[in-house]
Amino acid sequence: MPELPEVETIRASLARLVVGRQIVASMVYDSPKSFPNDPAAVAHFLHGATITAVERRAKVLLIRLSTNYTLVVHLKMTGQLLFVGEERWGGGHPNDSFLHDLPDRLTRIALTFADGAHLYFNDLRKFGWMKLYPTPEV
Repeated sequence: MPELPEVETIRASLARLVVGRQIVASMVYDSPKSFPNDPAAVAHFLHGATITAVERRAKVLLIRLSTNYTLVVHLKMTGQLLFVGEERWGGGHPNDSFLHDLPDRLTRIALTFADGAHLYFNDLRKFGWMKLYPTPEV
């Protein structure tokens, strides 16, 4: 499990890469465990949203959206966020996913941005999760 300094490093790097990008699609490969939200809510509040900030509360990442919703991410033991766009970046538990084509067998959730870049949530042991909440509830 990444400790607090690692989660803060992930937050800072992720913010640099995704703030200002518009999410146009999502694919959930492990539902409902990794991403338990209702597909209709996801389509309405996630698709078309622009990421406005990436924050951290303890070891939880908060990805703020223009729709007044927040993606709350906990990497748990083996979670990993991988950005593939004009550059490749990975944060969290190290594994070989960063070296290969994505999505792969460890991919639980994939977000696609308007410019064709992707953010993948990978998790070997399936303990981590990503949830969509109304921002006032976070």
